[in-house]
This record gives sequence, C-alpha cells and structure tokens, in this order.
Amino acid sequence: MIRNAIRTPQPLSLVMVFLCLTGGPPAAGQDLLSHGYRLKPSEVAVPSDVPVGEYRRIIRPFENWTLICDENLKSRQMVCNISQIIEDTSGNLVFSWSLAATEGGKPFMIMRVPPSVGSAGKITLAFREKRTAVDVVLEGCSEAVCVGMVPVGPILREQIAKQATPTVTYTMKDGQKITVAAPLAGLATALKAIK
Repeated sequence: MIRNAIRTPQPLSLVMVFLCLTGGPPAAGQDLLSHGYRLKPSEVAVPSDVPVGEYRRIIRPFENWTLICDENLKSRQMVCNISQIIEDTSGNLVFSWSLAATEGGKPFMIMRVPPSVGSAGKITLAFREKRTAVDVVLEGCSEAVCVGMVPVGPILREQIAKQATPTVTYTMKDGQKITVAAPLAGLATALKAIK
C-alpha cells in the first residue's frame, strides 16, 4: 500500500504561509485607512488625564429628559447633567438645555440655540402663570451652537416641581422668530435618580 506523499495543509499552516508571503499582519486599523475608511472614535470625550478604559458614561432616559453621568473610575469622581433636546424634522437643533451644577453645587440651566441666532441674541423663557418672562443673554457662540446660562432660582424650582411647560422664544439674525414648548415633566424624577 502506497501512502499519499502529499498532505493536505492544515488551516494553521495556511495562515503561517500567508503571513510569511505578505510580510506579517497589518497594524490595527491600517487596512481600513488604506481603503479610505477610518475607525469611528468614541462619542465619549475622555479627559487627557484619565487612562483609556478608566472612564465610564451612563445614560438613563426619563420622560422628556436624559440623565448622563460621566465617571472617572480611577479617581472615583462622577459628573452628571440632565438634558433635553428639541430638534426640527430634519434633526437640526432648535433648542436644548441641561441642568448642571457649579463646583460649589449651585444648580443652573445651560441653554443652547442654533449659531444663526448670533452672540448678540437672547433666549426668552416664559411660564403661563407668571406675568414676567426671564430673558437669558447669550454668553457666546461657536460654529455649532450659541450658549446662555441661567441659575435655577425659586421661580424655576417651582415650575420644575409643577412639571410646567415653559415657552422658549428667540429670534434669528434674519428676523425669524422661533417659539417652542419645552416640558419640564420628568426633570424632577431624573434629578432624584442622581442620588
């Protein structure tokens, strides 16, 4: 009986032959770049002083609001904010605001509108039961957004507790007036979840 002198190569042998002929495996992501593709970076911006893998983001949806907490696992520090985003049917920002706190623990609302409002603009926050509206002066604009801030005082606290729906109004540089309803329902529940 004559044995077959040619053996069928094993899968591992084929891989080794391929690597020898091609000069070794490509570096991570190298093949993607050579074909005009790239690795999508994380949507979470990790601070430069935090090692990779030592930063965690937790996202919890509530009625009308989203609680986002970023935690530095190394130093055991957590920073949270509660945000609401209102956009048009094309997905463009119309208005957003976030409840955050200063380092001293004082709460304030960070409000954002499109950059076409301009840094000289303002956001008007009106409540049905209150005769006077709150004007929030914009503090500055980037290419993506204009930002204004207002402290969370007695009036805003009362409206949060009542789950009111304030009216937000601002005017674009071209004179177009934008008015949207921004419901506070769900904000108090999200706030309790931080503790």
